[in-house]
Amino acid sequence: MKKILPFFILLLFAGNALALSVELGIDEVLIVDDTIVTFDVAQNNPNLVFLLLESENTSLIKGLQFGESVFFEGVNYTVGSLDMNTLTLKLHLSGNYSGVEVLKKRDFSVSLVETFDAYVRVKVENTGYYEINDTLVILAQGVEIEERPIVLKPGEGLTLKVSPPYTQLTFMLKEAKLSKTITVTSTEELVTIERIWKDEKLHVLLRNHGDPVNVTIKLLVSGMTLERRKVFLSSKGEREVVFETDAVQGTVLVDYGVIKQESFYFEMPRISLTRIEKEKDMLKIWLRNDGKTAFSGRVSIYQNSVIVGEPYFADVTIIPDEEVSLEFKVPEEAQILTVGVMSPSYSATFPISLRAELSAKAVNSYAKGILGRSVSYVISLTGSGKASFGVEGLPDSIKAYFYYGDTQVKELDVVQNAQVTLVLKLPNLPQGFMLNEPIDFNVTVNEIKIPLKLEVGGIGILPVYGDNWLAKVNYTSEHHHVGLPYRVGGNEITPPFAFEPWDGEKIAILYGRYIRQGKDLRLHILDLSGKIIASSTQERGRSDYIVFNESEFMIMVEGEGYFEGVLLVSDYLNELRNVTFELRRREFGEGMGVFIINATPLRGQKLKFSLSSDRDVELRVYYFTLNNEKENFDPLSTNFKGAFKGRGKVLEGELGVRSYEDFIAVAIIGEGNITLNFEKASGGAEVSELKSREAYLIIGALVILLALVVYLEKKIG
Repeated sequence: MKKILPFFILLLFAGNALALSVELGIDEVLIVDDTIVTFDVAQNNPNLVFLLLESENTSLIKGLQFGESVFFEGVNYTVGSLDMNTLTLKLHLSGNYSGVEVLKKRDFSVSLVETFDAYVRVKVENTGYYEINDTLVILAQGVEIEERPIVLKPGEGLTLKVSPPYTQLTFMLKEAKLSKTITVTSTEELVTIERIWKDEKLHVLLRNHGDPVNVTIKLLVSGMTLERRKVFLSSKGEREVVFETDAVQGTVLVDYGVIKQESFYFEMPRISLTRIEKEKDMLKIWLRNDGKTAFSGRVSIYQNSVIVGEPYFADVTIIPDEEVSLEFKVPEEAQILTVGVMSPSYSATFPISLRAELSAKAVNSYAKGILGRSVSYVISLTGSGKASFGVEGLPDSIKAYFYYGDTQVKELDVVQNAQVTLVLKLPNLPQGFMLNEPIDFNVTVNEIKIPLKLEVGGIGILPVYGDNWLAKVNYTSEHHHVGLPYRVGGNEITPPFAFEPWDGEKIAILYGRYIRQGKDLRLHILDLSGKIIASSTQERGRSDYIVFNESEFMIMVEGEGYFEGVLLVSDYLNELRNVTFELRRREFGEGMGVFIINATPLRGQKLKFSLSSDRDVELRVYYFTLNNEKENFDPLSTNFKGAFKGRGKVLEGELGVRSYEDFIAVAIIGEGNITLNFEKASGGAEVSELKSREAYLIIGALVILLALVVYLEKKIG
């Protein structure tokens, strides 16, 4: 690493003479054109400096005291001040020279080349003046993981591959006792699933973004492994993997030392009976595929669950948006028949009436939807005549549309039979109805009323945040729990998330990736009818939070574009008080209580806390002000990153509250009757504040030193 410290430069217009002050450390070399300058200090006389000057053809070593000079290769070197604490010498140069450079005698740099989730590649470069012939030791979080000899000439470098990608790596030269530390803040996926598609088989396209790697890829359906493949991916290469399956829904799992998975779902064919004609004993039907995948299967004609059509089975293939016709011989007197459509992954039946009068019924009379999405009902019409469609009993916030094929209709001329789809568009908020409570309404076809039932729910279950067992299994619950952090993501706005009923003052906090991205999000607290009762107001780039008392509530997140974050709802202590409560084992396998403490009245003080319980419990205390501190909050993790951790029936501890502290988080894990006591005590200055004062003292000292240099230069002339 180059280091030039010119505190003061004077251009003297006397020929080509140039004057310069340079600071030179005992572990550094000064390069003046082709001259190499180093120094040493006499052990018995600290005021005597030995100056060693070397050029291509000659060298000189001379003992000098303060203010004395030596002339070498056209340049005059004058000894200035010597800092005995740092062994840094001030040299004043004058004469004819074109360039000055200060280098460490021995130094090196470490930089990241690639950062993948399976490994990182770093470059180690010799940035010093002399050759490095040493032993390089690599440590991760203070633990040695590799040791190797290296020989590097000045300017030379080598690349190293370290696996797995530790968050922090330290590189140390064993003999030179030099070390460098790098932090891996983010990694990329080494292997990505680029595409999943299906024809008769399932295809998966993998891409490798780094070094060659062996990959195991599994196909999981309903949690069970159906097929497994092992493939080799070359550097920066792609590979298509084919599974012999007709599955339309499942998960592809990729294992290359790191496990990744991606779910897939292919829409089923959607076959509709569009028209029928019957002449004597010949029945002709028209079938249409309104889905997005082809249908290949069989069609049969039934009467009272018995096949009556000839042929018994007609093989047919219908591609999307295509209509085909089939003919069957049926009993001439038959009036009510059923068309059966079957394939290994899809089946449908269509009752048909060969009578003239028009009748209607719902193929499905119940549907459950999710806020912000849609649900559909299929209405089957038999007979002939003009049909007018309507709905009765739906809340105004739910919009209803009727479709015949892809065409929206309000009326339809039916010839013998038809199918109409009722699509209900659900709002983002439960306006005019309650979540998870059935809504009874009617579809009207002319004078016919068809009773239907609708149930609307929230978006479902959020995944648990953190490095714990909850995040690794398919844990679900009817409500989200108070005290557990959840991962939340959305685009613009999420539907409401329902939480377990919880009394007392609570705080909802949103933090995580969106803060590092500089996005602005808002938290909304809603009652069970969907009415917003409180919203967060924090500025962009800060954790959003709301303090509220509603016992039955939902939470909705609003943001900019696509966003991801962490959502935590917890008990809130606005003022210090003692709390007594009972912890019981929860359905996710642990008993847990979490309190967020308002730390603003405690700034600059100490928070003392004590716990007593009739059974052994674990107490964890976290700083909870900065975003990364909130991301460290993981009460069930084995990788503890907080400020205090203890286990027992009686626990005590204290915590220094920083001058900018907003919150402190306290988590208790286990079962028992517990009493928590909190107390404020006087505290000392913080480490961060001391560092700030030291910075100001250093700046002041540098200003004084600069003034002294100017004075010495004038004295030297």
